[in-house]
Amino acid sequence: MSDGWPSQDWHRDARVAEILDEAPVLHVAVAARSGPHVTPAVFDVDGGRLWFVTPRRSVKARVIARRRRVGGLALLGNRAVVIGGRARIVDPLTARGVFSPGRLLDLPLAAAGYLGRNHRHATGTIRDHQAPTLALSRVLVSIDIRRLALLDGPAVVEAWGRWPRADLLLRGTPPPGTAPDLSALPPALRPLLADDAAVVLGWQTLAGPLALPARWRAATGGLETSGEALILAGAASGSPACVTAERSRYRLESKRGVLLRGDGHARLDGGVARVTVDTRRTTWWTGEEGRTIAARRA
Repeated sequence: MSDGWPSQDWHRDARVAEILDEAPVLHVAVAARSGPHVTPAVFDVDGGRLWFVTPRRSVKARVIARRRRVGGLALLGNRAVVIGGRARIVDPLTARGVFSPGRLLDLPLAAAGYLGRNHRHATGTIRDHQAPTLALSRVLVSIDIRRLALLDGPAVVEAWGRWPRADLLLRGTPPPGTAPDLSALPPALRPLLADDAAVVLGWQTLAGPLALPARWRAATGGLETSGEALILAGAASGSPACVTAERSRYRLESKRGVLLRGDGHARLDGGVARVTVDTRRTTWWTGEEGRTIAARRA
């Protein structure tokens, strides 16, 4: 593993390039006041940066305006790219970030690349969002990649950049979790948290907010994720945490998901970390409509 900073060797790695080129979305982790907040965004890669578009009033945009450290996760089958970096809002409406060093020349190419890669998502959003102010309601976000890791299942295959690499995890079994009561969710969203469903774990670490692939265990309200990745990022056994389950296609109205937030407890068991989350709040969304409720326990 290389740990030079800044390291651009990942640019030349065909495995990383394939995942970043083919992954349908980037799960972006930001450090909200209540803990990590992870949601998906379609994205593009250009010039060593990741680019995505988000509503200007979204949690992502509001948090990045105050705290620029972010995490990201791109998934392709059982393989994943986990990134950490610093994000910047680029807002042509207010000129914020447009004239920052290195951004003015990058912006046209980034915008063209983003639309070229995500034209079906853009078309679907326009069809479902009839307001003429759609473009004005969005901002562009760039992420400068500071560190990157390649995962194959729970194993960290290779890592670039400066990671803490601190083993702070306790061993054994995490405190028993209580499955959240999903009866308040619309029925169409409940299968997103079926047993063994693919989800994304958000965790606060020494490297900043982290997003990792995980498997949901419905009976206990727990999940399993990569212990090696948590150690790489310097994660402690206790942390504010979130669990994101989402599915989406190209139409805006097809994008739906569930976000559980609360206190997380992780324990290392071989190469796997077993995690429970005491859910305090549940957020769900369908298209651009969503709702947050205080979580009830099943």
